[in-house]
Amino acid sequence: MGVSEEFIEELLFTQKDDMYAFSLLALLFPNLDYKNNEFHKDHLHPAAKFKNLSEDLQQKHGWRTYNSLKNLQMLDANENMSKNDESLADWVSKETKLKDRISFLENHHIPDVDLKLENFDEYIEQRAEILAARLKSILA
Repeated sequence: MGVSEEFIEELLFTQKDDMYAFSLLALLFPNLDYKNNEFHKDHLHPAAKFKNLSEDLQQKHGWRTYNSLKNLQMLDANENMSKNDESLADWVSKETKLKDRISFLENHHIPDVDLKLENFDEYIEQRAEILAARLKSILA
């Protein structure tokens, strides 16, 4: 018995407020100290920026993709509040000034691509591939 591509794709479309979102994100981010810290489900590209996507990207991906695991991560509550509505590109740049960028991206399952909102198409495709591979390895 195996995990099908369709099942993984369905999991990737789990929405932020879905009852399984926290559990799935905890599987994807197992190294966080869930016992002693409070964590938030966080949009990598902030929810407030969805309206800034081009009309084409909004129609192609829609809120269903933007609000799914494909664009979510687990962040410490304090880190999430300091990130606020900062763009993904700016947040990664700020966070990696004193850290190794590649390790940071890998730890957050973020593809090493142009992270500006205008490049949402490439980002979301590659992030979905990263998360799908991770879920397959966990659930296999």
